[in-house]
Amino acid sequence: MKKLLFTALFSATALLYAQDKIIVEYRQVNEYDEEKLKQSNAELAQKGGIQFGSMKSPDILYQLEVNDGFLNYDKIESVNNNQGAGNVSFSISVGGEFKNTTSTISEQKFRQEVVLDGKRFTVVSPYNNYNWKITDIEDKILGYKVIKAVSEIDGRKVAAWFAPDIPVNAGPSRINGLPGLVLKSASETGGKMGLIINFTAEKMNLNPKKFTKIKPFTAPEISQDEFKKLQDESRKKMMESFSTGVDVK
Repeated sequence: MKKLLFTALFSATALLYAQDKIIVEYRQVNEYDEEKLKQSNAELAQKGGIQFGSMKSPDILYQLEVNDGFLNYDKIESVNNNQGAGNVSFSISVGGEFKNTTSTISEQKFRQEVVLDGKRFTVVSPYNNYNWKITDIEDKILGYKVIKAVSEIDGRKVAAWFAPDIPVNAGPSRINGLPGLVLKSASETGGKMGLIINFTAEKMNLNPKKFTKIKPFTAPEISQDEFKKLQDESRKKMMESFSTGVDVK
């Protein structure tokens, strides 16, 4: 009896330990509200601006690594599934070149290295307070039961499906604050085109042997608000260069 009890306790401990070491691969798919897209095109047409057709951006793969409370989140690659379909697929990077994001769950802060106008920064931002409302809607992803939770941040709706059997406070695109690993999410961006960014887990390893070697961020640390001001200045500078036709240095 004691042997059976020890085995059960050992198995439970091993499972919890394994769940502190996870690698998940997510696919990002963007959706646009067709009605809002038409409205935006009508406004652009009146101003003589460039109009957008059917918006089809490439899928993007991301990898989340959880290693004893340390998180690393990074892009893997872009996947264009619409080649030859008659749609224009493109990716535009505005406001900086964004590198991987790291976090220590106990500290509840994200750190991300960003290159803006040739300068490197480490942008530090706290975890969002989502005030989640957990619903009774359930589904299965990768064989795990997931429960839907909903929230609203600055007027934008967020939905997340978390796995209670994987008790890790983590998910794609900095989503956090749920009692289980987030395997799917849908987030409104609040833009004129009604963009919704979706993430879905496609692969998961609950017992990985190797993790990405992360170099410490050495660039100066700044807050998210400070970085936003730098982004605004950079955009203004770029628009001035476009309007005058002269390179601004």
